[in-house]
Amino acid sequence: MKTFPSAKDLPENLRDYVRQLLLAIADTKLLLGFHYGEWTFGTPALEACIAACSMSQDEFGHVRLLHACLNTQFGMASQAFVENRAAAEFATVAALNQPLKSWAETVAINLIVDGAVTVVLNGLRGSTFEPAANFMDKMVEEEKHHVRHGQGWVRTLATRSPETKSAVQRAGQRAVLATLDWLGPDDQAMAAELAEAGILRTGWPAMRQQFYDWLGNVAETAAIDLGFEKKQTAFRIVKSPDYTHWQATTRRGSLAGDKSIAPFVDEQILYHLRGSKNAEFKLGEAA
Repeated sequence: MKTFPSAKDLPENLRDYVRQLLLAIADTKLLLGFHYGEWTFGTPALEACIAACSMSQDEFGHVRLLHACLNTQFGMASQAFVENRAAAEFATVAALNQPLKSWAETVAINLIVDGAVTVVLNGLRGSTFEPAANFMDKMVEEEKHHVRHGQGWVRTLATRSPETKSAVQRAGQRAVLATLDWLGPDDQAMAAELAEAGILRTGWPAMRQQFYDWLGNVAETAAIDLGFEKKQTAFRIVKSPDYTHWQATTRRGSLAGDKSIAPFVDEQILYHLRGSKNAEFKLGEAA
């Protein structure tokens, strides 16, 4: 199959699709890194503090790789990633758009959001778009620790007490809805054309089913309800989202009217990510 050594070798439609997908992954990892960093202190166990710190470092490291690729291959200046984009332009999983107020919420996004992004990263391993293929193995390898951490804490909270089980189940259901919104429909043109060109090595329906089966098995083992049901050996979502108004550029649209999930990134989160309070100290930039 034909490979693409750089973005300039991609057909115009594929170039835009690759840029959109890599930016959506980078945006989501940026918010994951922020939330893990915030939970470096205040976790229920010292080991969880260390893990949160480590996962935050991983995510920010991945963001740097993705931003570098977007910069060199697609000409996106560093200011375009965080500093100059409006909250509505970030293509994040919506469960990350506001502060995580409990450990249960943090565990839920660790398992579900981080897990979904890892499924997509796996789909990009061996990609015909060489600049992305070059660092996918590294990312997926580091994500294995995140998966184990999320699975372990879900099992712990599910068996600790009725209260902790209820809390992680509620947080998990909310995270599943937001994650399915971000994944989007199976018939999206972007995913189909990327798979046809070998940029995605796994088709979108197959990747979604991998996510369902993995998460459905975790939920079944922990005896929590995340909205899945098992048909023979495969899991499916009980209530599929309505993707009528879904937009590929922002990867959202099916959650319209759901007031429990913020549609855009909280401005205070962006304030901290941009380092606004320390703008005068930024390197290589005018104050």
